[in-house]
Amino acid sequence: MSSRRTPKTDAGTPGGADRPVARGGRPKDPELDGRVLDAAAELLVELGYLELTIEKVATRAGVTRKTVYHRWANKSALVGELLIRNAAVDHIPDLGDTRSEMRMLFAQIVQDVGESRGRLLSSLWATIGDPAVLERFRTEVLGPRRQYARAAVQRGVARGDLPADIDVDLLIDMWSGTVMFRTEVRADALLASQADAMVDLALSGSVPRLPRPGADS
Repeated sequence: MSSRRTPKTDAGTPGGADRPVARGGRPKDPELDGRVLDAAAELLVELGYLELTIEKVATRAGVTRKTVYHRWANKSALVGELLIRNAAVDHIPDLGDTRSEMRMLFAQIVQDVGESRGRLLSSLWATIGDPAVLERFRTEVLGPRRQYARAAVQRGVARGDLPADIDVDLLIDMWSGTVMFRTEVRADALLASQADAMVDLALSGSVPRLPRPGADS
């Protein structure tokens, strides 16, 4: 099941309703915000990040530049918001079978990389140069994704299907790096049989291990 992040709200809004608050302090209009973000998404695909401007986004959305700047301080903040909005954070259910869960985890990594492909990928690298955007992406996207992935791997450890000293984060990083390099750098397809082979390799015990106490001293 995929979940999407929602705008932060002002719990002190009169009437008891939580309403998103714009940078200037006034409540946001979710419909207008969505229109601006949708316009930015269209232009990213058409033009790429470098050619994208706030003026072009405003024109496409049918609003003024002031309206956009009232909500996002600059282009990187706007595109960062778009990427965060569109990024899926998928829970990996307890299926009672480690291989099935690891296969689902690997498939999610492939999906996450695929969603960031091409011009959207370059946009991601551009926007994460903004510390505020990077922090939000880590907190709202990468953090929850990693939490769900860790939980799935730890279930495999609890069942005895994966080593107790497995370095969970390094395994996930290795899988993510493999998918990114093969699909983005080499521009080659990752076959289902190859994904299965990576999972089987982990289940055979060929995984990175946590260092033994004192091993690095």
